[in-house]
Amino acid sequence: MKTTNRFWPIAAFLVFCAIGIPAIIVAINTQRAESAINQYITDYGIPETEVVTISPTSYDLKFGGYNKIITTKKDMARWKAYLENPKNEALNYYYVGDVRKKKNTNSSADTDWSYIFHYQDGKVDASVNVFGTWVDPNDPNTKEFSSRMSYQAPVWVNK
Repeated sequence: MKTTNRFWPIAAFLVFCAIGIPAIIVAINTQRAESAINQYITDYGIPETEVVTISPTSYDLKFGGYNKIITTKKDMARWKAYLENPKNEALNYYYVGDVRKKKNTNSSADTDWSYIFHYQDGKVDASVNVFGTWVDPNDPNTKEFSSRMSYQAPVWVNK
């Protein structure tokens, strides 16, 4: 089969449509989610200088929407002090198979105290992670966990 002079421009256009357009749409939606989440973090009362990003804004294939996971410098310091307390020594380790490893209290990736912001359909929701327990910051049944965080949720959060 002989290709004509019109084949390559049409093939290039189809490749652009198949790859380029979805990539542009994802980039625009990610930027929109990033802006909304950053505004929500500011409204939450967390200063921009305190934010330590654990996971940048990215699409969540499991639940849909976009997530950003952060902690703060204050929460990192409080978490480190909490783990250094001898009565909390058991929480200072994690297991990989049968091997017990000490947590790196200087690494934001190892922190057990974090905030997750989820953007979907133009709305941002917040949750708090305290030692692996994701909680709604306004749920009265979970105040024991969320009260450990440096920044408490305003009353309007997730309402």
